[in-house]
This record gives sequence, C-alpha cells and structure tokens, in this order.
Amino acid sequence: MERRAAATTDILLLLEGTFPYVRGGVSSWVQRIIEGFSDRRFGIIFLGSARSDYRRSLPYPLPANVDYYAEYFLYDETDPIATGSPIRTRFDDGTIHNAHLEMKACLNGEVLPRQDSGLAENFGVSREEFFRSPAVWNYLLQRYAEIPDQPAFVDYFWAVRAMHGPLWTLSKALRAAPRARILLAPSTGYAGYLGALLAARLDCPLIISEHGIYTKERRIDLLLARWIHEDEDFLRRPGQIHYLRQLWIDFFEFLGRFAYQQARRIVNLYGGVIPLQLQGGAAEEKLLTIPNGIDVESFLPARRPFAQRQDAVALIGRVVPIKDIKTFIRAAALLRQEGRKTQFWIVGSSEEDEEYHAECQVLVEHLGVESSVRFLGFRSVVEILSVVRLTILSSISEGLPLSVLESFAAGVPVVSTDAGACRELLYGNATSEGEAPAGIVVPIADPKTLAAAMAALLDDEKRWDLCSRNAMTRVESQYQEKQMFGRYRRLFEEVSAG
Repeated sequence: MERRAAATTDILLLLEGTFPYVRGGVSSWVQRIIEGFSDRRFGIIFLGSARSDYRRSLPYPLPANVDYYAEYFLYDETDPIATGSPIRTRFDDGTIHNAHLEMKACLNGEVLPRQDSGLAENFGVSREEFFRSPAVWNYLLQRYAEIPDQPAFVDYFWAVRAMHGPLWTLSKALRAAPRARILLAPSTGYAGYLGALLAARLDCPLIISEHGIYTKERRIDLLLARWIHEDEDFLRRPGQIHYLRQLWIDFFEFLGRFAYQQARRIVNLYGGVIPLQLQGGAAEEKLLTIPNGIDVESFLPARRPFAQRQDAVALIGRVVPIKDIKTFIRAAALLRQEGRKTQFWIVGSSEEDEEYHAECQVLVEHLGVESSVRFLGFRSVVEILSVVRLTILSSISEGLPLSVLESFAAGVPVVSTDAGACRELLYGNATSEGEAPAGIVVPIADPKTLAAAMAALLDDEKRWDLCSRNAMTRVESQYQEKQMFGRYRRLFEEVSAG
C-alpha cells in the first residue's frame, strides 16, 4: 500500500477495519465524504487486525485529495520480543494502579481530564517489559489474586496481553500522526480511542460519527465468542457472564466512554440511537443527528416495474454474523418448500469471516437449497437492483444502512429486521407501520416471519408498486447526498470555529 506523508492535513480520518480495505456501508460513506469535500485535504490512519486478514489489492483507491495515509495492524507482532533473562525496569506499579483506577472511574461515569496522559504510552509499560519484567509479572499476580471467581491464569494473562497489544501499536500511530484541523472517526473502539489521544496531543477537535454503536456490537460479538474458554463447572451456571468476557466488554466500554468524553461532537444517524449513546457516556449537548445520504441519480437506471424484474431477491451485505445470513437462508428454504422458484442471492464480500461463510454454505447444503441460494460475492449494486424484486436485511444490529437507501433509490421495496433505523426508513416513523410503507419490518432471527413478508410482497404487485413509489419518494425527499454534505460542512465549520 502506498504511503502518503504530509505533515499537516485538514481532516484526519481514523478508520478501524473499513476503508480502504473492506467493502461496506462505512467504507462507502468514507469514500463519499472524501470525494464530496474535494476542497479539503484528508489524512487517513487505517487500523486493521492482522495484515494477513486483508487483500493486497484495495477495493477503494485513495482519492487525490488524500495527502496522508498510514496503516497499522493491531495484532501483528512486528517487533519480536527478545528471549533471555528477566530485564530490570523502572516500572512504577503505583502509576499503573492509578491508571486502572482512572479507567474504573471512567466506566462509572467520571470524566477524565483532557490531557496527554500516561494512557498514550500504554501505562508506561513497554512490550518487552510486559513479557520480561518481574515487576510487571508480580503486578499481574496481585491483580489475579483479587479475582473472586478465577479463570485459569494463562487465560487471564493472554487476555490482558491481547488488550494491551493494540495499545502499543496505537502509541506508534500517535507519535507519527500529522497535525490536523479536525479529527473524524466513524466509530469509538480503537479508532475513537486514538482520536481521543490525538485530540489532547494536537489540541484539535474530535468528531465521532457513529454508524453503529461499537460497544453494543462488540458486546454481541463477545457474548457469542467461542475463543473465550469456559470450563465445565462455569457452564453449569446459567445467566452468568464469564469473568474474561466481562473483562473484554468493560475494556471496549472504557474505550468508548473515553472517546465520548474527549469528543467535541458525537454524530448519530437517527434519533432512536440517542438513548444508547447517553447510556454509553455521551453528553447530551454533544449529540447531533445527521442521516446518511446517497447519490440518488446514479440509481435511476435501475428503476423498472415489477413485471420487468426477475423472480429474485437479494441480501446485499457482508457475509458476517451480525448480518445474520443464516436467517435469510432458512427463510429461503421455507419458501422453496412451498414450491416457489424464486432465486435468493447473497451479494457481498465473504472474506471478512471465512469460517462464518463456510458455515453458511454448509447450511445451504443441509437445507437442500443449492439451486436457489447463491453467493455472488461483490457485484455492481446498480446491476443487482435493476433485476431483483426485493432486497432483504436480516441483521441483528444496524445503524442507518446505505443498502436500504440504495434499494429505495432504485424503487426496490425492502424487507428488514427491526434493527437500527430500519423501521423509521421503511415506515416513515419509528413507532408504527405508517401510512406510506416502503417494505415490511420483521423481528430479528425469525425465518418464518421473514419468509411470510417476502411472499406477501412477491405475491401482490399492487402492494409492491405502492412500496416502490413510497421508497423513491422518501429517499428523494430526506436522504439525498447533498443534504448530508451540507450538514457536515456546517459541522466542520462549527468545530473549526471553536
């Protein structure tokens, strides 16, 4: 990947696991923001998991007005730890103890000072010290002894190590970052945490523009994670969260709360998410709602009447657990059992979670729907929307999905789970089915209801026509890209003025 190294930039984007390596709604938004503000110079710090998780070829080339680009991989061991006898260190257990007290205070709602504190240097502990310093080892033993329901020490040690590892990498990014007039992060997590540290060090405003609630999504991931070892005795206790799961959940909640505290403004995509932001520590006066917007005109060629479309529906999205592809597959199988000839397409990258993709393929084979459920990979969205009769969103968590807006712009009704802003998008409000539906909202993880909703629209051309017209009207009046750009321009001017 080419490196661009300007010393200063107008807007520094802090991106975790998205643009320019991963296709998806957030990456599309990043690309449109950069290209839509061609009068601004942008910098990008990309944070990835491990280098091996990403393709060498980029789905998104860097636009010409990006004059700084650096990438850091949080779980790559680029600096091997020397082996040998223990090292002597100036490790101050009082300093790290106080830092952990600050973290706990932050989790309890206390506001940490806006300063370039020891957090920026990972509590003053180097990677080498972590592995080879007796003082650090003894400190970890002390903390472990305080745990009332102890996991295996080796699991505890590597959990703490895995939490701290990315922070050492973030320290490198912090030291090398250019000066910027504005910091912009589309999430909390590691990117938001880096933004909070940079805001203090560079004395510039941080905007967090959330496309999903990162801490909520990480909590879901962690509660489902199979890599956290739970012994047989613990598994006999229903309703409890394992210590290490809770430790990880608290860690990501701390990252989110700290980022909220240091941000000048916190943007959401729709009003329904405000209670979650407040619960996560956001100050109400910092909150601002800016819905996504799209270039509606680029989807006009995809507008066609019902009769000119194929008997096909598409789920457009990444093949990852949070999109709940398996519920879509099960719903497709139910409709095939009724004798339907409908084709069910899954359109999106399968590289992000290859294990989950394999599980989905096994499910397709198990249900005997190989002839009707197809994984198409990445395709032109306009081409797909020009031929299908419905698009489906089966996610268990969403923000304000661009895929729904794109379907609307093409005049394609949507069947969606009741996640994020989807009810508001499909019904025009967040409380009822509304007077101008653009599709049907169904419960999360309910294949039977999802199948019934698809059948209801596929079997009723008049209802389909009504939803299609409502969809086009709604996106044209409320979710135009130029409206989004105008709101962000005013926001950039506001935070720049102080």
